[in-house]
Amino acid sequence: MSFILEHMSWIWQFALPFVVVLGVVVLFHEFGHYLVAKWLGVTVEVFSVGFGPRIFGFRRGGTDYRVSWVPLGGYVKLKGETPEETSGSLDPGDLMSRSRFQRFLVFVMGAVFNLITAYVLTVAILMMGIQEPIYPSQPPVVGEIDPDSPAVAAGIQPGDRILSIGGQPVTTWKELEWAILLSPGQTKEVVLEHAGRHLTVQLPIQADTRNSVGILSFGPATGVIVSDPQPGRPAEKADLRSGDRIVSIDGVAMTTIGKVIKTIQASPGKPLHFVIQRGGETLEKVITPVREGNKGVIGFLPTPPMTTRSYGFVDALGGAMRRNLDNASLMFLTLKKLFLGELSLRSFSGPIGLYLASGVTAQEGLSHFLEFIAFVSLQLGIINLFPIPPLDGGHVFTLMIEGTIRRDLSVQLKERVMQAGLVLLLLFMATVIYLDISKLFPR
Repeated sequence: MSFILEHMSWIWQFALPFVVVLGVVVLFHEFGHYLVAKWLGVTVEVFSVGFGPRIFGFRRGGTDYRVSWVPLGGYVKLKGETPEETSGSLDPGDLMSRSRFQRFLVFVMGAVFNLITAYVLTVAILMMGIQEPIYPSQPPVVGEIDPDSPAVAAGIQPGDRILSIGGQPVTTWKELEWAILLSPGQTKEVVLEHAGRHLTVQLPIQADTRNSVGILSFGPATGVIVSDPQPGRPAEKADLRSGDRIVSIDGVAMTTIGKVIKTIQASPGKPLHFVIQRGGETLEKVITPVREGNKGVIGFLPTPPMTTRSYGFVDALGGAMRRNLDNASLMFLTLKKLFLGELSLRSFSGPIGLYLASGVTAQEGLSHFLEFIAFVSLQLGIINLFPIPPLDGGHVFTLMIEGTIRRDLSVQLKERVMQAGLVLLLLFMATVIYLDISKLFPR
């Protein structure tokens, strides 16, 4: 019985959020195709929620609206999508009977609806309010440096303010983190402000062996907040509560998460004297870490100070546009670095990565889960516009070529291009899935 309950919990935590994410982004994508096709008088033969055999549904207006067995998105089947389906004679309901511009609208509208979905969800999230760390929007002033890291060798010290990296100005920790993340294995010129003077140093950026992204070897002095004390563990027994701020341990100021973790892990079985701020009170507690392996643990999640930001409707409209444009720019920058060989394909996530991320963000709360759905929808919308058959962008690109030369390309040529594109996509997906699996079992 416990085995069944354990696996039911696993399904609830990961499989169900994964189905919801795919369902939202794929169904809204297909709804875009469906809506424009209906508007133009194209016969929509099937609108399916899910794939595979039909479970139930109904017919209306020549369309079979159905629910199918595999709940991973859905699809729309249009009548006469290709010349082969028309058998040489066009019916008024065939997609091929429409002008190139009308077919362009049908193909492009799936991606457009993904972009609209991302924008609308982001507006809703900003109006609901989302809890975020404070430090990413703050100036990048170094608070802690990993010992023996390239940052130490480069001469970066606590209190230094990073002004630029690789010639690009950085004004916030978020900008700096992304610059490092997208530069694994490279040496970047860093301009910093040290004791009132501007210095230039060379910073080698280490690559994470699992995901092949850059590692930030220094961080901000954020302060440390207690989150999620685990039942029955020393933190919970000592009455540490979510929201408590750790001021010091054994008289040493705790300004970074790394310092708190290292202090606790280095002290299994040793009583530690904590000074805690709770609201307007200062509390003192003695907590003894329990030994797990060769490390001390007291059972809570250390987090940086958080804030909940919420927007009015008008501000949310502008904020959602900025966020989606920033995410789109970041996506194009990532792809550019991939093509230039500055990033490894290991830095990308495939279906398994999407599955795990869906579960993690769902556990973080509704706002974070909706934010993740919006991000996936934005990515799907952009990727689908790439001029690669059989993506929508491949169909759009073909129509643009035919419009330019004022004649249709041969059916044989389009079939061969479609087959080649499909093979490339399948090879790409197989590679990404293999890399996803390899991340689960690192050497």
